[in-house]
Amino acid sequence: MNRLYAFLLSLCLATGSACAGTVRVCADQAEMPPFVFAERAGGQRGGHVVGASVDLLNLIGARYGWTASVQLLPWARCLALVADHRVDIALNVGQADAAGNLVLSDAYFTMHNVYFYSRRARPQGLSLQQLGDVRHYHLCGLGGYRFEVYGIPTSTVDRGATIGYEQLIGKLHLGRCDLFIDSRETMAGQYLINPKLRSLLVDGTLVSQPLPDSPLRPLYFGVAASGADAARLLQSLNEGLARLAKTRELDKLLAHYMEQ
Repeated sequence: MNRLYAFLLSLCLATGSACAGTVRVCADQAEMPPFVFAERAGGQRGGHVVGASVDLLNLIGARYGWTASVQLLPWARCLALVADHRVDIALNVGQADAAGNLVLSDAYFTMHNVYFYSRRARPQGLSLQQLGDVRHYHLCGLGGYRFEVYGIPTSTVDRGATIGYEQLIGKLHLGRCDLFIDSRETMAGQYLINPKLRSLLVDGTLVSQPLPDSPLRPLYFGVAASGADAARLLQSLNEGLARLAKTRELDKLLAHYMEQ
């Protein structure tokens, strides 16, 4: 972090005074609408990153005079850059993603876990009676994601270079894996950004079911685990979340995107 920038940011965070600045933020390149995604114009993906998490972060930053500059990056790289102080905040972090390298804010949303399988590849269906049944199947997932939050060792998950949901669904339909796990909210948000994927979600061949015995999946902001600047930034994030929770601000932001 540039020393002058760090000093100015620390001063703003410590005093609550308004001073202009930009906080560097990253999120997963696979996108997680309605929380974070690249804005589309005429169906074409642009460079401007939007979403409810971005808006929430900017509402917090408004109190201190900073705005968020968000990049979409490979998820593992995003987390590593934040841990190394080269990026200030990671968006939509799960507990398993912290791995001792990041400190998490208070949770700002809780997602509901589901699993998906292909009716084409498994016309007889696939039913999990308990979470432990996953070990009997070939589980796949997006590259960079971790699965310990589900009690599943990440090393057992077929991730490879899978970077998007179209690839993931394609692997299911080809029978290269049996199921994948995600959240109901994330998949619903795909309607905002991907007409092709939208058709894959509604053609009846991709089936979703609630993931049994599964804890809900909270979302957090993540900052570096070390350093006074990161600690002050975390304090400001938590104070902002507490303040905005009183007016259910994130619910309003989510409604804005889902009503489009």
